Amino acid sequence: MTTTKPRTYGNWRRGTGAGLLGLGPAGTLAMFGIGLLAVAMLAVSTLHALTTALIGVVVLAPLAVRVNGRTGLQVIAAHIAWWRGHSRRQHLYRSGVASRVTGHHQLPGILARSEVYTVETGRAGNLGVVVIPQSRHYTVTLRCSPEGRDLVDQSVIDHRVAHLAAWLDTLAREPGLVQAAVTVETTPDPGTQLAAEVATTTSPHAPDLARQVLDEVVRTYPAGAAMVETRVSLTYTAPPGRRTMSHEDICREVASRLPALHTGLSAAGAGGVQPMSPRGLAAVVRAAYDPAVALELARDPGAAPPWDAAGPVATKESWDSYRHDSGVSRTWGMVEAPRGVTFSNTFSRLTDPDPQLKRKRVTLLYRPYTPAEAVRLVESDKRDARFNASKKARPSARDLADLEAAEQAAQEEAAGAGMVRFTLLVTATVDSVDELAHADRLIASRAAEARMVLRPMYGAQAAAFAAGLPAGVVLPTHATIPF
Repeated sequence: MTTTKPRTYGNWRRGTGAGLLGLGPAGTLAMFGIGLLAVAMLAVSTLHALTTALIGVVVLAPLAVRVNGRTGLQVIAAHIAWWRGHSRRQHLYRSGVASRVTGHHQLPGILARSEVYTVETGRAGNLGVVVIPQSRHYTVTLRCSPEGRDLVDQSVIDHRVAHLAAWLDTLAREPGLVQAAVTVETTPDPGTQLAAEVATTTSPHAPDLARQVLDEVVRTYPAGAAMVETRVSLTYTAPPGRRTMSHEDICREVASRLPALHTGLSAAGAGGVQPMSPRGLAAVVRAAYDPAVALELARDPGAAPPWDAAGPVATKESWDSYRHDSGVSRTWGMVEAPRGVTFSNTFSRLTDPDPQLKRKRVTLLYRPYTPAEAVRLVESDKRDARFNASKKARPSARDLADLEAAEQAAQEEAAGAGMVRFTLLVTATVDSVDELAHADRLIASRAAEARMVLRPMYGAQAAAFAAGLPAGVVLPTHATIPF
């Protein structure tokens, strides 16, 4: 009897620039510049030279300190930006008749100016394209029906993963593609959909025994069940040199590229793939901001308001949470990907339903490099890894592992593989602020099972919440602090 060795995945690495004392390339150049200036000041006086050197140390110290992958300067800048926004009351949002935003409940923050255009796609019906004018990003969303992994042979799972890798590779060659977001959203199912389906399909002439069995199923099955929705959002930018095109023309061009991407997703196990309509997009966004209406919208998606009225009545952003209508949410971001090798089911516990949460949304954000960018990146990473390993008399095991990963990435890129940046956002929604502590412990345990390090998106909860919605928010584009 022979056994098949499970296939493993990995070789994820964070790009780090070469530099001394953890300063990176720019910080190292600044250090040498300050050193030369201090030497030049010796011609004036020793006091001036010491003062220059002291000022240089104060300026460079925040660049050398790292906190969860970010420099001390970035952390300080984030706190200052949050304090300024809070003092200007930018963390509060009110809409409707009791506010300046009258007429409609438009979306807050980054999505305030967003619009939805309708594109006719023939047999697939109307397709909704979300447009964010300030960044000129155009997003289409596909609703998927994944086939799941229960009772599926490992060879089939490996086949799906291979097709997903091929699909991600095609994104790097997709003209104008900025970001792809894969979202798995879970909510507890009270069983109302099952009861409605049974009530409408049961024949009045059915035998009593059959009716008793169906009644028992409706009564017992919903316990612990959940509604799971999977979406793939593709965000494009206006083609270079064609900035004068209207939004309608670009939306039609974006919609014309979807058929080829449909095929790749279906082969990767996405099941039936359908483009989402404008009302469908509005229903998802409305339910995210006001979970109390989620069941009503699930029973009747046509009851969703238009996009310009799908926003909340009121929101309040705190440093580590986000209050919106009938829910309170906290969003975590990935700090470090799993080290070593992983398996095809490593992330399954993170995306599985949690009945203790009102809603949970897990979003993988992919930003592909073009082939030309990938060539420059792998060569730069290989040089930086070699420098970091050679500057020490006895390089650490992590330095050697980083060098090996960089060289392997360069070889794979030379063989035709693509390169993709990725991160992960997890949003948990509960009824009150008091329940956030339990949600924090729950997400921490799920992240540990996935061998992943997550941290709350401090000072950016509203933006991170919006990034998980099918609206095409590309966070680095809207960031005021460089990452």
